[in-house]
Amino acid sequence: MLKNLNILKSLTILYAEDDLIIQESISRILKIFFKEVFVANDGNEAIKIFRNNQIDILILDYVMPNLNGYETSKIIRKTNKKIPIIITSAYTDKEKLLNAIELNLIKYIEKPILREDLVKVFDTIIKYMDENNLLQVKLDENLYYSFINKKITKNKKEITLTKNEVIFIELLLNTPNQLVSKNIIEHNIFKGHVDENTLRNMVYRIRKKLDLDIIYTIKNLGYSISIK
Repeated sequence: MLKNLNILKSLTILYAEDDLIIQESISRILKIFFKEVFVANDGNEAIKIFRNNQIDILILDYVMPNLNGYETSKIIRKTNKKIPIIITSAYTDKEKLLNAIELNLIKYIEKPILREDLVKVFDTIIKYMDENNLLQVKLDENLYYSFINKKITKNKKEITLTKNEVIFIELLLNTPNQLVSKNIIEHNIFKGHVDENTLRNMVYRIRKKLDLDIIYTIKNLGYSISIK
């Protein structure tokens, strides 16, 4: 199990919890295992973070102000059917559990949450992601991207990517076949506005490495990646 958990070091997680004491406690644990931890205080904030960052896994509290965990999950499932979602709650309300079934959740964790509970869930997440090809995505015939080693494999040969190229590709893969705005790309890669040619040249280099026309430019708006 410990060897498997090392995979999490290459993944990001979004944790939404309105109780600040619980939020701080669980966040400290998550930061031990994950590459990056995004924290939200309610469902609306969680949706905003999800849409503006590359997120691999979500842990959402059921009872939150503005937008609860169930409603947040429903919105996310409209654009991403497979991303692992875990719901936490202090209650064992059967109706809530029944509602959550349709959302294809990984787990429903009852509070208080122990470190041991999280470790077990992490192992389940890794197995789920592996079985659903979320650790490696098929871009085209004989062309794959690995979320673990951050490389593209083409005809069984590895293609190395730069750090910025990895961020760009994973942003597009977070919502495949949909527009990712230039503002979001610039924020995640360059931490702010950048010269148009800098972004355009990076995309050109990626396309050349892929030797495949699956990254599309939406003029003046951003980019999308086509995944069948």
